[in-house]
Amino acid sequence: MSLHAAEERRSASRAETRGVILDATEELLLSVGVRGFSVRKLVDQCGYSAPTIYHHFSDKDGLIDALLEQRLTSLASDLKRVPLVEDPVENLRSLSRAFAQFGLRNPTHYQLLMQVREHDDRMIESAEEARRLMETPAERIDERKWIIFGDLESFRQAIWTMVHGIVSMHALRPDVEWREDLLDRSIEGIIRGWLMPESARTLGPCEQLGQEE
Repeated sequence: MSLHAAEERRSASRAETRGVILDATEELLLSVGVRGFSVRKLVDQCGYSAPTIYHHFSDKDGLIDALLEQRLTSLASDLKRVPLVEDPVENLRSLSRAFAQFGLRNPTHYQLLMQVREHDDRMIESAEEARRLMETPAERIDERKWIIFGDLESFRQAIWTMVHGIVSMHALRPDVEWREDLLDRSIEGIIRGWLMPESARTLGPCEQLGQEE
C-alpha cells in the first residue's frame, strides 16, 4: 500500500470515529441534557475510551462546540442557498421558510440546538452567521420604517416565536395532521399584521396559490 493510500485510510478512519462520537454526543445530550452530560457517560454511549475521545476533542466543551458547529453549519448552508432579492420582505419570507423547513426536516438536530444554546453563550461562528442571515431582512424593513405594530425587537421576537412554535409543535404532536400551508400562512400573517400594507405588496405563496385557483 502506498503512503498516500495509507494516509487516506487513516483520514477516513479518523472522520468515521469523530462521526460516531458526535452522533453519540447528540443522543446523550438529548437524553440527559447539558447539565447531565459527561465524558464518562459518553464512553458508555459510544463505546470509545475517554483517551480516544480526548484525542479527537480537547475537552467536554470542545466536543459540544464541534457538534454544534457541524449542525449549525448545515443550517447556515441551507440559509445561504436562499436566493436573496432587493425586497427585504420577500427575503424575510424566504429565510423564515428555509429556517423552519430545516427544523421540520431535522427535528433531532433542531431540538439539540435549542436545548444547548440556551445554556451556552460562547460564540460559534456558524451560529453567528445564521443569526446575521436571519436578522438582516428585519433590520432592512425597520430602516424603511415599515414596521407599524411594535418595534424591531418585538417584530423579531414575533417571527422567532412563530417559526419555533411551528417546528416544536410538529415534533411534539406528530399525531396531528398539520396543514401543509400552515407555515406559509403563518409567515404571511406576521407580515400582514406588523408591516405597512404597501410593504407586503409582493404576493406570498398562499396568495399566489389562491390566484391560480
